[in-house]
Amino acid sequence: MSILGHLAAAAAPWASFYNDSTITQALIAFGHFGGMMVAGGSAVTADRGVLQACRQAGSGRLRRIDDISGAHRTVIAALAVTSISGVLMLAADLDNLARSPWFWLKMSLLLLLLINGWFMTRISQHLRRDGGIAPRLWGRLQLAATASLVLWFAVLLAGTLLSIA
Repeated sequence: MSILGHLAAAAAPWASFYNDSTITQALIAFGHFGGMMVAGGSAVTADRGVLQACRQAGSGRLRRIDDISGAHRTVIAALAVTSISGVLMLAADLDNLARSPWFWLKMSLLLLLLINGWFMTRISQHLRRDGGIAPRLWGRLQLAATASLVLWFAVLLAGTLLSIA
């Protein structure tokens, strides 16, 4: 038996329970979509703030850095809820999802999103340390915020394609 087969067999009791319980499916889906909505909404709002700050000068820019830091904590907490619910949904349909190109596209996009978020955090820390005066760092932050916006909507599209495939 393959590794996937062993994992599917181990998850079979959960899959049976999940697939036989519409209330469980609804609650897990609610956690997944709610977590994505909170994470994505917070991130998109912060990204828009970054893009606005890149057009400003002075202390207004630095206030946006603090906004990013606050949004980052919310995004991480909401992504934790989304990840837990996602693992539960994956375990309920492991055989099909593990073979779906849409699933792997979504996971790849999420990984890129996490990496981009890490870069945004690092750039923000550098900007805070130097008083926000490095134009090169603001350019990098603007690029990362734009990438974040694109990636959030790409994850949403991949998840939508996954759900109808």
